[in-house]
Amino acid sequence: MLYLIPVMCAVVCTFFVARYFAAKTRLVEKTIEDTIARKLSSSGPSGALNRLKEENGVMRNLLIDMIENEASVPTAGSNTPSEEQARAINARIGRRREIFGEAIFVLQQTETSPTRDHNLKSTFAELAGKNPRI
Repeated sequence: MLYLIPVMCAVVCTFFVARYFAAKTRLVEKTIEDTIARKLSSSGPSGALNRLKEENGVMRNLLIDMIENEASVPTAGSNTPSEEQARAINARIGRRREIFGEAIFVLQQTETSPTRDHNLKSTFAELAGKNPRI
């Protein structure tokens, strides 16, 4: 019985020490992952990819708006009064102009981006230097 007490103390101490080191390991791993994520977010190819994803989303939304706008006016075979149909057509034309204006603005922004061409060219040059098959 005298040996049971030190053995139980050793088991309990081992458990708490193991928990301490496991928590410390998780904290260090999280710090390493945060550092890697921060470095990748500031790198050229990652930043260019994020910007392209955002531009792709904007253009996708504009295309969806265009499709919804064109489908918004009822067909000529429906029973709507001509005044209401004329108002709907005028609203559709106005919305079409707005959407095309937004699309032109977005395209002008992406074309005149000062770092866009430089970043993409340097990214492709880096990739071509690392992999001669590209």
